[in-house]
Amino acid sequence: MKYTLISLLCCVGGLLRAEVSLPSVFSDHLVLLKDAQTPVWGRAEPGEQVTVAVGEATATATTGADGRWQVRLDLANSSPGPFEMKVRGKNELTVRDVLVGEVWLGGGQSNMAF
Repeated sequence: MKYTLISLLCCVGGLLRAEVSLPSVFSDHLVLLKDAQTPVWGRAEPGEQVTVAVGEATATATTGADGRWQVRLDLANSSPGPFEMKVRGKNELTVRDVLVGEVWLGGGQSNMAF
């Protein structure tokens, strides 16, 4: 019984610690849209201030009561990179090899080879 209670407290303690986090779509070798309103989002502790920086572009948001945050970066005049994306709150995350531009997918007939 004593060990069960200790195990439970350790699990709950891990859940109470709300560090800044990003969804898996934001990972190394990322391409961000070259736009004036490029969104980046994630989770953190409610009320926590989160700052995202990519190259010269920086944006700050405060998380809502549900722990979600979103910023919009102005990357319209950004060079292509590569950059590091820094996400700072109570902790700091770094996404490496971030490029700014567009990704096009082509498919169809043999003329797509050109």
